[in-house]
Amino acid sequence: MKIVLLIAMTWCLQSGLAQTGNLQGVILDAKENPLDFAEVLVLNSTDSSVYSGAITLADGTFNIQNIPAGETIVKTIHADHLIKYQNISVRANETIQLEPILLSKDMSIDLEEVIAAGSLDDLKAGIDKKVYSVEQDISVRGGSANDILNNIPSIDVDQDGNVSLRGDGNVTILINGRPSALTSGNGQSLLDALPANSIERIEVVTNPSAKYDPDGTSGIINIVLKKNRKRGINGIVSGTAATGHVYDGTLGLSYRDRGTNFYLNYTFNYYEGYRNYFSDLRQQFGTDSSNYLDQDREGTHLKITNALVLGADFELDSNNTLGFSVTGSIGDRERTGLLVNRLYDQEEELFRYWTRNSFDPVRNRNGDFNINHTFRLRKGDGKWTSNATQSFSDRDIKGFYDERNYGLDGSSYELGVDQQLFNATKQRITTIQSDFEYIFEKIRGRMEAGAKAILRNVGISTYSNQYDSISNAYIPDTLSDFDYIYDEQVYSVYGIFGQQLGKFSYQGGVRGEFARQIPNLVSTGEKYDNNYVNLFPSAHVKYKPKKGIEYSLSYSRRINRARSHQLNPFASYADPFNIRRGNPALQPEYINSFDLGYSLTKKKVIFSASIFHRRTVDVINRVKLYFPNNTAVVTYDNIDKSESTGLETIFIYKPVNWFKSTLSFNGNYIDYTNTDTTVNWNNSGFNWRAKLMISVDFWKRTATLQINGNYNAPRVTPQGIVYPGPALDISFEKQLLNRKLSVGARVTDVFDTRGFSIDLEQERISQQSEYKWLTRRFYLTVSYRFGKQDVKLKKRPSSGGDGGGM
Repeated sequence: MKIVLLIAMTWCLQSGLAQTGNLQGVILDAKENPLDFAEVLVLNSTDSSVYSGAITLADGTFNIQNIPAGETIVKTIHADHLIKYQNISVRANETIQLEPILLSKDMSIDLEEVIAAGSLDDLKAGIDKKVYSVEQDISVRGGSANDILNNIPSIDVDQDGNVSLRGDGNVTILINGRPSALTSGNGQSLLDALPANSIERIEVVTNPSAKYDPDGTSGIINIVLKKNRKRGINGIVSGTAATGHVYDGTLGLSYRDRGTNFYLNYTFNYYEGYRNYFSDLRQQFGTDSSNYLDQDREGTHLKITNALVLGADFELDSNNTLGFSVTGSIGDRERTGLLVNRLYDQEEELFRYWTRNSFDPVRNRNGDFNINHTFRLRKGDGKWTSNATQSFSDRDIKGFYDERNYGLDGSSYELGVDQQLFNATKQRITTIQSDFEYIFEKIRGRMEAGAKAILRNVGISTYSNQYDSISNAYIPDTLSDFDYIYDEQVYSVYGIFGQQLGKFSYQGGVRGEFARQIPNLVSTGEKYDNNYVNLFPSAHVKYKPKKGIEYSLSYSRRINRARSHQLNPFASYADPFNIRRGNPALQPEYINSFDLGYSLTKKKVIFSASIFHRRTVDVINRVKLYFPNNTAVVTYDNIDKSESTGLETIFIYKPVNWFKSTLSFNGNYIDYTNTDTTVNWNNSGFNWRAKLMISVDFWKRTATLQINGNYNAPRVTPQGIVYPGPALDISFEKQLLNRKLSVGARVTDVFDTRGFSIDLEQERISQQSEYKWLTRRFYLTVSYRFGKQDVKLKKRPSSGGDGGGM
């Protein structure tokens, strides 16, 4: 009896095992190149539930075992390619070898983004944007997001982190396509808190489509953070030290398995430097009186930052993905300075001499919390994405100032003003958006539509104390006390449609927007409520007469709304001779932007050129107002209009695999026109800038030498001319231990020329100012990678096969 039961059990087990089979195959692109990291899913033919799946290897192959016998559906997914479905009959106890599966390029990507084949992913030109990969830029190792932006054509970052695009500072900066407290707090960029090695690419949109928010005169810069694409556990540990006491440490960890992806990046940065300022101000009073104020300031700059990027993505099923991310930073900054003031009469005889000591500690806390969901249509011809982001920024600013009035010979002094300032700023940004995309495969078209809400709240509270020698205590100084609340609400919907018609492709759309800005001067009881309803159309056309040649024409209407600090009328008296305040009466500026482009892509050369024209009305501009007592107020006002016409070119030359050079030029003629006869804000001139990057690989392509140079010509403003200084950086990196260990060195600003000066000319007033900070440093960086090595690096050929090694 036992033998009969044993035989029966064995037969049942064999019968059960006999009901499964195996599947093998290879995934290729349209050119029959293997696609690694493609996802192959075996689905139940009745309810599309997932039986099993696999990720393709470096050679594009996959092997899936123990698939239930019967009719199944094989679904193949790869980034930038169309999803493909196949009906397969799995037979018991057999291994089926499929014919090679060829995936076609995703048409929505093809409409929006054309890869420049010879660039090794450094540059991608799309129908409405350019995409720059930063992975190969060794000059930013141990740096921040600002260092990356400074290396990108047509983008410049000044010493305070203010970003400009094509010479215009009115640019919108996004992180992962969304507004962030890191980029909009207090009117200043806080991107120096975002480590460079957490960034995958930079997207530059100079003439955005209706899909994008219409904010920003010159366009949009979108910073896309890295997500892990390697299976298993991977990580990187790096450390940087530089002369002048700069230290940086980074830890990056990631884990990826089928359906799950976790990533983490932590950075610590310690920075010391100096910031010096020199100014000569001359004023004429009547016909026979004038004075001359000479100001020299030397100061120190200390900054300590901790930054964290954390996130995860979950494949809930073959159609749904859920993700979340957290980006945060905590930073402390301390600045000290000694400002020496000398006031001379018209005979240039000294008649007043005093100093002002300052200590300005600042603490920043910033964070973004995001949750997102993507639903892909079963046939792979569309998707629906939803995002919700909550950003916050808390900033505590303190200022301690004391003045000393000296005798003309400097031998004795009397105590002057002893003041303390305290400022607390809180900012909250809530962003909710939903977007739908559908591909009309038969007509090679693409439709997108969506809705978005941005709610912004800023609260500022400032108070000051002044030392009273009679009571021997600090008493309130109401001159600088105020409370200010700013609320902004922006609601928008958009729709765009694009299509490829042979050698032509086009895209058109419109965005409707309702915006509300409410500056609330709590201290005075004044409140402004500004409402705007606008339509923002856009149109893009491309023509490709043959492979590698492309022409484009685009138009967009845009808006630049005043920021909260630009509307805040309460004055900052941190420097009594240079008072800062906003203007609650500011109107938004409107821009009509045109762009005509050409691009040429060859095996060794990439060249792109754009002629652009911008016409702006009610231009928001920073202006400086002077008063007879030698004080000046920096504020904001609307200028009637400006006309700007320019040329942007990018030339990439790669004659051999071990050498590459990138030369970019951007120039524009700008004309400011203002009809107010009480001020002179009319000015015009030609502004231009150029950047050069040369990269040389040697030592069997395990070492790289890179040179970065940039030159900015004098720049015209409504009140004068800015003279930026040129700069040259040199970087070196050597890879060891099968490219797991890298050691790098770089020198920034080799000739110590980075800085700028300003000449302002107004009626009866002239001012020359110079700004310099510590820019020449020597950096040493060591990085170690562990986990799965990048497949692309394994496949990278040595110089011996290039026909020209170094």
